[in-house]
Amino acid sequence: MSTPFPAAKLGDWHAVAQGVHVLVAEPAGVNLALVVGSDRAVVVDAGSSPAQGRALRAAVGSVTDRPLAAVVATHWHHDHAFGLAGFAGVETIAHESVRPRLASAAAAEEADRLGFAATELALPTRELALAAALDLGGGRRVEVVHLGRGHTDGDLVLVVPDADLVLAGDLVESAGPPSYGADSWAHEWPATLDGLIGLMTATTRAVPGHGSPVDREFVFEQRGRVAAVSGEISRLAGLGVSAEQAESRGTWALPFDAVRPGLDTALAQVRSGPRRPTLPLA
Repeated sequence: MSTPFPAAKLGDWHAVAQGVHVLVAEPAGVNLALVVGSDRAVVVDAGSSPAQGRALRAAVGSVTDRPLAAVVATHWHHDHAFGLAGFAGVETIAHESVRPRLASAAAAEEADRLGFAATELALPTRELALAAALDLGGGRRVEVVHLGRGHTDGDLVLVVPDADLVLAGDLVESAGPPSYGADSWAHEWPATLDGLIGLMTATTRAVPGHGSPVDREFVFEQRGRVAAVSGEISRLAGLGVSAEQAESRGTWALPFDAVRPGLDTALAQVRSGPRRPTLPLA
């Protein structure tokens, strides 16, 4: 087993809207959020390990004594979902794709890399396919929605209407470029961001998975870059360019280092093509 992961490097809470607080958990630099209503509260993303999740749960008490209605994981990656085990007894919500991801060999390998056993991980207690609403009291509700695939197949977005705020997970990044991986859907990501933009007004702010809150114009600009990356991958796939040749043969709207981990998958998605519907012939 590898060197133990830093268990509880949590920053200080800071308010991004009335009753909505964010702290940064290291070493992943991930935004973890707390939305507080008059009766209940919701935590958004749980940190990178069971120990960090427990520390986050304790840190909630420094902001509010409201009971937790739920913890929502915006996707399955370790810095967002591996801390779910720190919230025993609280409903934990994730997209329906997350349970098998957290039970996979890939998650077990990641847990070992981070210094703890895969048996310490907890699966979400409630699965979400499309949308849900959480009533926190006092007129505050949180809407949880799966707009489509992008950074992963299970990205969730949370909308806090009375705060004019969305919590976007890693569909949006401001600390660096969007991050592609072998589990990303590069060619569906732009349409998913279209859905996110549709939830925003000129005054809405989006809290990304990493980095400072951004406005709709920022999301729109990033959507354009993500779409350009998809188009370039499609062009190179049509030319028969390999992943190893792609950096020099392509023109990239995002840093190639951010795209490369998901490039093999994205090229394969193009080359497999859409499945042609067939009639149920006898």
